[in-house]
Amino acid sequence: MKPILRLWRRHRILTSAFVLAMALALFFAGRTIFFVVYWSDPARQDLPPEPWMTIGYVAHSWHVPVEKLAGELDLPPPPKDGPRPSLERLARERGQSFEAFKSQIEASLEELRRQDPSR
Repeated sequence: MKPILRLWRRHRILTSAFVLAMALALFFAGRTIFFVVYWSDPARQDLPPEPWMTIGYVAHSWHVPVEKLAGELDLPPPPKDGPRPSLERLARERGQSFEAFKSQIEASLEELRRQDPSR
């Protein structure tokens, strides 16, 4: 414990920077592990579209590029930052029922899978 206290007394800024860097590294490592475990779960694969989902969530679940799925549905690519609209909201904005929009999404997913069967 003494070497740590001595290091803290002599190099407070460097010690603080090191602790901060370690905390950030642990945070991002934990976040990465969480996402790998979450999306590796077979229960999260090929989920049918639900009203609360976003285009990105559906694309990730089906292992298709979100830009291609959005293009198939004549939607602009979802924003990288900021809120992403739910499928229910997108259907409402298009003047469709969710069920009609869902059938379009499913047809687009099948078409994208047919184009690239390795996914």
